[in-house]
Amino acid sequence: MCRYSGKTYKRHYGCFRCRKSFKQSSLYDIRARLRKELTGISAGKSESILYRKEDARLEEAMDSMENRSVKCPECGSLMADLGYDFKAPKKTAVKEWSIIESLYRIGKSFYSCGCSGIGYIPQNENDYKEYLKEKLEKYRSRLAECRLMNETEFPDKQERVRYWSGKISILEKEMEFQDFTA
Repeated sequence: MCRYSGKTYKRHYGCFRCRKSFKQSSLYDIRARLRKELTGISAGKSESILYRKEDARLEEAMDSMENRSVKCPECGSLMADLGYDFKAPKKTAVKEWSIIESLYRIGKSFYSCGCSGIGYIPQNENDYKEYLKEKLEKYRSRLAECRLMNETEFPDKQERVRYWSGKISILEKEMEFQDFTA
């Protein structure tokens, strides 16, 4: 059973400039708190009593919360949503933070259902270089498979080709930025 099903967990946000992470309440917790403020009743009881105008106000507040930007309390720069399973390296571990930032740029997040974890996270530059090369080969293989698909059986073939081409492009740009060659 998923460990996240029993209770809510806070998301970890990271500031790559300060090399710090901070937790923020989940939208579920915020919604329960807002419902209580709007109705004066705890979340469990408010479901049946909540009036339409309060419900509309709640949804409006939730939309603004969902689209909010989380800023670092130290430097004020925007923070990255790194997920529930993120474990921050020490502030002095500059290379590890650099790898985390790069992983974030290529779309790696630290979310999982809690059962199998977030997968492999490289700890040093050489491991990270190999990780990116393996990812690139995997993405190229998926793209080749998509290109061989029959459009009659797979009407979304072009969408799949665009998806994998985009992933490859992002990875190649990051490898170039990191000064790794494919």
